Amino acid sequence: MPQLDIRYSDGRHDIRTIEGDQWIIGRDASCDLPLDDAVTSRRHARLYLDEHGQFWIQDLLSKNGTLVNDQRVQVARIQSHDRIAIGGCLLRLMTATDQPSIVLSDAPSDTQGATTNAWGRAHDVNLAEKRLRSLYEMNERLTGRFDRDDLLGELLNICIEYLRFERAGAAIWAGAPHQPQWVQIKSTRGDESEEIRISRSIVDRALRNGERILINDTSEGSFDPTASMIAGNILSAMCVPMEYHDEVRGVIYGDRVSSTGGYQKADIDYFAALGRLGAMGLANVQLVAEMKERQNIQMQLQLARQIQSQLFPAEPLVAANLEIDALNDPGQQVSGDYYDYFQRPDGLTVIVMADVAGKGAAAALLMSNLQAAVHLTLMMDADLARATRIFNELAYRNGAGSKFITGIIGLLDPRARRFSYVNAGHLGPYLLDANGRMDKIDPSPGLPLGIEATTQYETQVIELPDSPSTLLFYTDGVTEAENPQGELFGEARLAETLRPLGGQAPAELITRARRSIRQFVRNHPQTDDITLLAARLT
Repeated sequence: MPQLDIRYSDGRHDIRTIEGDQWIIGRDASCDLPLDDAVTSRRHARLYLDEHGQFWIQDLLSKNGTLVNDQRVQVARIQSHDRIAIGGCLLRLMTATDQPSIVLSDAPSDTQGATTNAWGRAHDVNLAEKRLRSLYEMNERLTGRFDRDDLLGELLNICIEYLRFERAGAAIWAGAPHQPQWVQIKSTRGDESEEIRISRSIVDRALRNGERILINDTSEGSFDPTASMIAGNILSAMCVPMEYHDEVRGVIYGDRVSSTGGYQKADIDYFAALGRLGAMGLANVQLVAEMKERQNIQMQLQLARQIQSQLFPAEPLVAANLEIDALNDPGQQVSGDYYDYFQRPDGLTVIVMADVAGKGAAAALLMSNLQAAVHLTLMMDADLARATRIFNELAYRNGAGSKFITGIIGLLDPRARRFSYVNAGHLGPYLLDANGRMDKIDPSPGLPLGIEATTQYETQVIELPDSPSTLLFYTDGVTEAENPQGELFGEARLAETLRPLGGQAPAELITRARRSIRQFVRNHPQTDDITLLAARLT
């Protein structure tokens, strides 16, 4: 299958496999072959196949033009190895015959007598001082290469340069029962379409046993049956594992098919040392890729948290005789808890406290769906039971039966000093006053949202006293906060914390409650979201 080798001006390298018969190349993401390059036009060029299977490039009136082998073209036929300059990128078309291929074979060949030597993991690698010093130079050439193909390509260049291989290949391995994947193959013979046939058993011994194999053609010597499995009239060859911390990550192979002169034990020891440098490089490539993935996930979570924080009320609510404030402290980057409050045109105030089962992004996504539904429904509709049925159906549909939401959905009438609400399986609020009186409002709640699609809900009412009083709502992350000894903060400690705070403003009450929880848990990691909301009527 044809491929495009793409090299960016900043050193990045990409290989794209292309399928079909035409491809639009450009900066726009909608292109068949998008290029991350500011100099490239949005729709720069068209690469296509004609009826004879020939490749052509057509410039699409791009700003900077399309060049083939340094010549600006409008339409031109493309052959293998032609240099196609598009913006700041250099492209090269590669077809199936453009590079040598490795073929593992167990079939006997016409190779005459040869000797095969193998050294296992127990045999030390002994290097002369000159070669030991050169490894430091090789390490510098490989250090900082965090693209796998770039790393292995440079490793093969080093092997060819220092060991005079005519052909070389590097394969990575995912472990048994997988086959090695030959990701880099190089030949100095000029015949880029030739196959490199080598013994499957030799590669397996390097991969599975960690052996380093050396083979020299000795027509006049004894005949080794292992060598008879090497095809292509190979005069000498070596195969070593790329091994790091006792883990074989792949193999590198090199041979000579025309030049004379065999390899010695010192050569394969040096080759094995290069294999270990390659394995360390592969480990670094993997670590960098994992680090980038973690950074990307971290950035996405931070962005999700920023977006989610905008779903919460931007500031405390302060009205004639009403003040509301809240806190959300997520156990992870994003929260599954949800609180909300806003005033309706009729003077009623919507108050919602909810907790999505589970943590992380999935819970946060379901929470954001609920937030949108609350604002659409409760801005005008005062029938809480009907609205909660709508939320339940939404949670049931979006949760796919695996997620549910506990919550209190309520309307506070500051003038009548009445709080009407539906409790869907959530912890009841506390009612506090400045004299230390405190009641736990804990009637029988209904089922959480999302458990059953047809659940019916009832509206309940709390009559608030004429004196200043506060409703305190919370999620189970408060009572289930855990200290290093495994003890939970619990309802009793929460009640003890809240009792003297009934006369405080909502912001101060929440701050002191959160401080008490933090002092209790000390340095124990927070595993759940902690959310508090205080609504005070004066």
